Amino acid sequence: MSIKSGTGNAEEKRITRGGHIATGTSAERRAKTAKNGTQRSASTRQALIDAAHDVFIEMGYFDARVSDIVKRADVAHGSFYTYFPSKREVFQAVVDQVGVLIANAVATQPDDARGDVYGNLERANRRYLRVHHQHSRILALVEQVATADDEIQKTRLAARAKHVARIERTISHLADRGLAEPDDDTHTTAGALVSMLSSFAHWSTLDPDYDEDRVSVALTRIWARAIKLRRQSATT
Repeated sequence: MSIKSGTGNAEEKRITRGGHIATGTSAERRAKTAKNGTQRSASTRQALIDAAHDVFIEMGYFDARVSDIVKRADVAHGSFYTYFPSKREVFQAVVDQVGVLIANAVATQPDDARGDVYGNLERANRRYLRVHHQHSRILALVEQVATADDEIQKTRLAARAKHVARIERTISHLADRGLAEPDDDTHTTAGALVSMLSSFAHWSTLDPDYDEDRVSVALTRIWARAIKLRRQSATT
């Protein structure tokens, strides 16, 4: 979980997410594993991520220890550092995997219908809400950890910026096609829509009367009204 600094220098250093230069045996093992990854090493790494996911949910981020993670994964303590420099990096790996699920949820899927803009929007919102509910505890931890960890906060902000940019492009594309009205401030509108959906998804996990169908329909209606999406673009 590190990036390289330099351009092929034989003394090239490796820098962790936290900005520290990784050195020593564990850094060498991580470099070797990254370069010569095998199915077994990938399996071990995933086992650590899965174990970390469960430990973080049970204990919280700040109380969880690397020793708890390796015990759950049934992996030698030293092996952890072959794959991750610290607890932060394995937490980030857990969050990254949830991020992939969210990205896939809002992307075009086989059940989307060509030309059914409104219906596809509702289906994407429904898939997003479902993934958020399934991983709500990890996503809530991200919010908590970000208040104390600048690196996690940067990752969180980068993820939000990516989603806002995606919605901004969608709004502009729909306006160009005459399916929505042009917006003088598409960026702000996109940010507000992202905030609405993510915030509602977070709080809805505490709602004992949460109903996926009802919520998906209502949120999509609000979304469509915000950009004045024309309902005749939907297939009925």
